[in-house]
Amino acid sequence: MTDKGDLPDTPAAGADSDADAAIGGPTAAAPQVPLEHAPADSVEFERGAGPLLTQEGKSQGRIVWEQFRRHKAALIGGWILVFMYLSAIFAGFLAPYGLNEYRRSPSAAFRPPTQVHWTDPDTGRLTRPFVYDVVETRDPVTRQRVYEESTDVRYPIKFFVHRPSQPYKILGLFKSDLHLFGVDDPARVFLWGTNNLGKDLFSRVLYGGQVSLTIGILAVWVAFFLGLLLGGIAGYYGGLVDDIIMRLVEVFAAIPGLFLLIVLASLLRDPNNPLAKAFGLQMTSAQTFLLTVIVLGFVGWGGLARVIRSLILSARELDYAAAAKALGAGETRILWRHLLPSTASYVIVDLTLSIPGFILAETGLSFLGLGPSELDTASWGLLLRDATARGISIQFVPWLLIPGIPILFAVLCWNLLGDGLRDAFDPKKRR
Repeated sequence: MTDKGDLPDTPAAGADSDADAAIGGPTAAAPQVPLEHAPADSVEFERGAGPLLTQEGKSQGRIVWEQFRRHKAALIGGWILVFMYLSAIFAGFLAPYGLNEYRRSPSAAFRPPTQVHWTDPDTGRLTRPFVYDVVETRDPVTRQRVYEESTDVRYPIKFFVHRPSQPYKILGLFKSDLHLFGVDDPARVFLWGTNNLGKDLFSRVLYGGQVSLTIGILAVWVAFFLGLLLGGIAGYYGGLVDDIIMRLVEVFAAIPGLFLLIVLASLLRDPNNPLAKAFGLQMTSAQTFLLTVIVLGFVGWGGLARVIRSLILSARELDYAAAAKALGAGETRILWRHLLPSTASYVIVDLTLSIPGFILAETGLSFLGLGPSELDTASWGLLLRDATARGISIQFVPWLLIPGIPILFAVLCWNLLGDGLRDAFDPKKRR
């Protein structure tokens, strides 16, 4: 054994530092982190000074945004979607004609896209864009319509044209009659041609986006509200409540949405149906739109409820949920303030990936004639149905397939956006 006298005299721990602090002497220096071991993003340089080490904390939202910005395809898809939704909102301003300005114009039926001239035919120099009036003739052999330009008079394309006969509302609130461009009568400018009734396809595609793009978002919100609510309740309470909700999910999953819409449409649209006569249930286009949203939402919430239930079942056993319960938080507060927000990353990603499915569902329903009426509204599915009408040969009117292009872009961009958000929320894929 070693005697205490053999030990060197060492002051008690902290004695020197306390004494130095009391008399203003030097204190023990904090350990310095070598720069070569410091994180690259924690070193800052100031003019005239050395590197400064900072430990700036980043919120979860900032980390997700930084990761999402690195996904170029998702960024491009997001910007395209912004452009498409803005085009749908301002469709009345961008469209040269109203939705049903030419309700039935046989003289303009199946007219090909109008040729816009940018050069003077005499001098070959650039000039203000203009169009010619078009004269319809018949091919003596095939008896097909042939449209030829009448080059006698030029009709310049005017911008910011007021058309009092075709007012519109932006977001249903702001009324205006200002259009981005137009031409004087009798000339017309059909950028994407016309359909069998002589209606401008470009204008109807813009108006159709208001239905096809909006119905996907509204239907997904109905489905997600029901899925989050019922799935969260089933996962948190369990027992009999869980069994009842899961059996309800199975019942809704067994009902085909297409069959349900066919039955409802046949019951409520037929003016001779006794049920429709008794209760006055003959549906307008707005009511059909609302019915489509509700049915799609009710049919599509079951899958999300199952996933949310499984996430809540595992999350309710974690420490933060037990701590909240120990501190006296009520069951409703624990569910809405702690457990359901923990599923936000999955919900956001699944939401963006579900919208394309609802857009395609609405397109298919409208294509089958179960969507809004063609008389006072339009959707991309209704416009595509014109390409398959009886007596139409698509090889002579290929522009009727143009409404399929925005459907393709909308579905593709929503999927790209969902992929980017999924990678941004996944910690394993962060760089």
